[in-house]
Amino acid sequence: MWTQYLPPIIQQITGPQIASFLFGVLVVVVFSADHYKVPTYAKTTIGEFIELAPESLTSHSRYMKGLAIYVALMLGFYFILLAIGPTAIAPILSYIPGGSDGKIDNSVWPLAATSIITLIGSRDDDKYLGRMEGWLRSIAHEAAYIPYAVTNLAVALDGSFPLADEELRAAGEFSPATQALIEDNQEGSRQNWLRAKFLYSRLELLRDRDDQFKPVMRQPENERAFGFVRDQRDALAKELDRGDPGEDAARKIDAFKNALAVFLASILWRACENETAVNAKLRSLKLNVSTPAPRSPATFIFHLAFYLGGVASVFLIALKIRSMQFHDESAQQKWHLTLAFFVFLLTAFFVTRWREKRLASGDWKYSSDVVIHCAIINTIAVTLISVLVTFAVHQGGSGRFYAMLLMAFGMALPSTLLFQLLMRWAASSPPTGEAVAATVGCSRNPFELFRTTLYAGGSYSIIAFVFAFVLYWPSDYTVISSTPLQYVESALISLNNIDKVNQDKRDEDSWFRTSVSQASIRNLEAELQNVRSSIATGNYQPEALSTIVAECDTMGDLGGGRRLFNPGCELGGLLSTIEKGEVMSNLYGLQMQISNLKPAFAAFQNYKTLSNAVHLQWPNALLASLMWAVMAGVFAVSALLYRRRELWDGLSLRKLPDFVPKGRQERESWLRTPLYDLAKLSPLEALRYPTFRARLADNMSAQPSIQPSVPHLRTVA
Repeated sequence: MWTQYLPPIIQQITGPQIASFLFGVLVVVVFSADHYKVPTYAKTTIGEFIELAPESLTSHSRYMKGLAIYVALMLGFYFILLAIGPTAIAPILSYIPGGSDGKIDNSVWPLAATSIITLIGSRDDDKYLGRMEGWLRSIAHEAAYIPYAVTNLAVALDGSFPLADEELRAAGEFSPATQALIEDNQEGSRQNWLRAKFLYSRLELLRDRDDQFKPVMRQPENERAFGFVRDQRDALAKELDRGDPGEDAARKIDAFKNALAVFLASILWRACENETAVNAKLRSLKLNVSTPAPRSPATFIFHLAFYLGGVASVFLIALKIRSMQFHDESAQQKWHLTLAFFVFLLTAFFVTRWREKRLASGDWKYSSDVVIHCAIINTIAVTLISVLVTFAVHQGGSGRFYAMLLMAFGMALPSTLLFQLLMRWAASSPPTGEAVAATVGCSRNPFELFRTTLYAGGSYSIIAFVFAFVLYWPSDYTVISSTPLQYVESALISLNNIDKVNQDKRDEDSWFRTSVSQASIRNLEAELQNVRSSIATGNYQPEALSTIVAECDTMGDLGGGRRLFNPGCELGGLLSTIEKGEVMSNLYGLQMQISNLKPAFAAFQNYKTLSNAVHLQWPNALLASLMWAVMAGVFAVSALLYRRRELWDGLSLRKLPDFVPKGRQERESWLRTPLYDLAKLSPLEALRYPTFRARLADNMSAQPSIQPSVPHLRTVA
């Protein structure tokens, strides 16, 4: 009843199929809502004492936004499984005894897809297919700035903010001795202890005197966390009362201060809905820190998807208009556009995550072995996922699937290799306007930025064009060489179904049994069998197609001037006047398959020699290569500009350490110059990672002639 006004293809959906689909959607939504609470980050990275759940690491509105994104991603994964599942499994089942027809109950498959998703999601994120669901969940967490909103603010709170008399009074440490201590030096373990006590006093203030924060602070999990840090404070205070802190006590102070910073940042974000409210509360708490704008790795993926999707949409519209005007076969190249979209998008996703993880740990070293290992592993992942999704959108048999596999692997490999260089170009690019306004950079240098952008986009485009043009011919041959065989196989299946209908001897099909010669059906089947054998052995002769068409005309000749098909086995004749009977659907299928054999065999003949194929197919090859080249150029320019803005924006003089040159021109030049000792990273990028920051400090302390005055390198490191 629901589908009677919808297109005919949707009207074929049965009630059980709709019911199983809706039940699958319900299960996926419920599962996603529950599983979203599982962290995708290492809990120990946000606090040595405190392990916070995702809902404690961002505001409620952002948490719900991330949940909506996660549900949408999981439903998208569910729809992809629905589209690709039967297509991928049916050929396999055809080789299993008892399943030779290769058919799958469509009402069962939605439940099977739901089971796959729940089983994958219940596995460990580090185990094979479980990583897929973990990646989707991490995208949703990152879109909600989990845990980046809290960790970014915690880094600012955990830093060396200035101590004054007001801070000492709040920490209960206002005395001539502490005043003399901070006047002499703002850095040290004792000073860190004073900062930790000041942060603890801010938590007490929110817990006991702030009506807005009391409900959050009084929640059971926050009461337990507050009690824990209170006990840690008392234990450390007793240990410090016995004398000056040693190395072990200094480490405990740093860990305690970090835990307080994370806890306080979590409370601030849970009670405040945006950065403006957080900054206002920081000012009221007399916390002289600046909160960096939370940036999510998922933001880069959404940014890139927007631009790649816009370019793909323009190409699709152009192909549609061209197909309507010239009726050529250029529209058949649309799968290149879809494949390019997913290859470049997934390249950014996988390589960025791999690169950020390695840089954050400090283990990454610039060497050909590391780059090649990264490229191969990520190329395999990009290829498999992009091909499966593209094949679900653009069906076309095994030949097209293998063509997509070849094209995706050949294009993903150079893309992943070049991505490392693209990120280095971004790290040595001119400063943004915000960085110049903050006096970190000297000038914006628009000409240099244009040159860098043009070089990056042009390099990616040229390489993509060359690779796509070379790979087009073997991939197109794979599609064209397999298409005739697929049509022959389908025609034989239709004839087999017609034979089964004749054996059933139904009344509505009696006209066919009495009018069509069974000998002509057998002759047509024999010719199709011969063509199938000749294609399989590579001995196909063009005359065989004429024989098949002639046998089809003979079968359709009912005598007395009546014909099932028009001459040449074309649609029309008596077939278009008969409205019922099970044999009709098989006759329509047979006629369409034999008609499609004509252009399929003609295209196959074009590849008798490579020169002949190039002469006839070069417009399509150029079109496909142009689509890949434009998508590659947009990918490179978008990634470079986004990374440049991410590195420069928000950088201020207060965030630069002591060993940075003082002069603006010297500072900018130094920030943008790659250093071999830092894996060929520029200081601009190295300063973002604690391990590289420490190595950068060591590097500068070993060069006193370049930077003669380095007063606090130990603290910075």
